[in-house]
Formats: sequence, C-alpha cells, structure tokens
Amino acid sequence: MAISHTQLLLLLLVSLFFSPALCGPKFQTCETGKEYPLKVSSVEISPDPVKRSGNGEITITGVTNKEISDGVTVNLKLAVGMFPVSTKSYSLCDITACPVAPGPIVLTLPNIFTPREKRTAIGYTIIISITDKPLKESMMCILFVVKLTGHASMINQVTE
Repeated sequence: MAISHTQLLLLLLVSLFFSPALCGPKFQTCETGKEYPLKVSSVEISPDPVKRSGNGEITITGVTNKEISDGVTVNLKLAVGMFPVSTKSYSLCDITACPVAPGPIVLTLPNIFTPREKRTAIGYTIIISITDKPLKESMMCILFVVKLTGHASMINQVTE
C-alpha cells in the first residue's frame, strides 16, 4: 500500500502541529555559552499548560559529569517577566537519590505554585538552579516560561 503525496503532506503537517507539545517548553541556560556540570537535555511541565484549578510539576532530565553530594540545594524562582515573585528551595536528596553519580539524572519538582501564585498571573518565567554551596559552584541554571489557564476569578472564590 503506497502513501500518496497528499497523505504524506497531511502527516507532516499534523506532526509539526503536535511536536511542540511533545517536546516540552523551550528552555535556555542562565548564562549563554556557559558549560554547567549538569547538562539539561529536556524540561517537561505536567500538565502543560498548568490549570489554575490544579498544580504543576516540572521534570528535568539531563546528564552530570561529576558527582553531586548531599546538602546541595535546588532553587526555583518565579518571576513575572524578570521581576521576582517568589523563591522555593528543595534539598536535592528530596527530589532524587543522593549522592548523584556521574551520568543520567532526573529531577522532579512537584506543586510548583501556591494558590496565590495561580491567581495572580497568566504565566511565569521560572529559573531553576543548583548550587554546591561548600564549593560555591553553579551546577546547573536554566530558565523557561510556564503558562497558566483557567479563570482566576473562579479560583479566588474557591480558595478564599
């Protein structure tokens, strides 16, 4: 059974339409051109976009070229544009097994928004960084945008 040119074109258009949703948000490192010990290959937000009636979870996949010890902190900063709104800190050992050996790593940050944060903006710039404080070394730093959907006025009535 041969595929016609029309079917092939339709398949290509459909795949282009759905591929951005499958790839997750576009992210970038905080310092262009800087090589971090933890190289991020993908960022996923679930659900995407985040619904105001629920919450969001961020999963970061990457590879580290060095061991990451206990006591390292993962910082999540929310900003509207580049204006800081809040900061949350997680112990690395709370979101992945420690110590982290060189190789693949997956970090999952649950419940990234407070009820107030879900009500006050249509989206946020998120900056996630890992710093080894004893060494004062930046292990990773990425930023990306997360969108929120749903009606804020309905959420205000439910959560207040």
